Amino acid sequence: MNVNDLNNYFDNLNDELQKGLDEVLPDLIGIEAVNHFKDGFQNEGFTDKSLEKWTEVKRRKGNGKGADILRKILTGKTGNLHDSINYDIEPERVVISANPMNTGAGSNYAAAHNFGTANAGRNHNTVIPRRKFLDHSQMLNQKIIARIERYINAILKI
Repeated sequence: MNVNDLNNYFDNLNDELQKGLDEVLPDLIGIEAVNHFKDGFQNEGFTDKSLEKWTEVKRRKGNGKGADILRKILTGKTGNLHDSINYDIEPERVVISANPMNTGAGSNYAAAHNFGTANAGRNHNTVIPRRKFLDHSQMLNQKIIARIERYINAILKI
């Protein structure tokens, strides 16, 4: 290998890494995050350092009927909240959000559950306990770092 070959190798490597930063990694990060947050619906809790289980729902404590008793917390009959978790790529960042408005639920539905509220419902007197499903997560950060490392290692052929 001569100097020109070495220069070409590093130029190509730089181009591949830059393409990864601009085009590939944002999607990989978005997909990893969406999957992480959607897993919380199956686990019935939020995973930061470890799984933080959600407060149990009344319908499973004897107030529900039929399938309602078995249905997971926050899944609802439609799964709209779970299905609304998505990502958008913006300059230099990936934004994860839940917008059940796009799936037919009310606009404050996601926030009411993620942060909790004492004034929900038609008469604004229903208390919804906080059932965090979307927030910063150390476990997600570790997953993203591992995914980036695998991607870079594949480029470097390590």
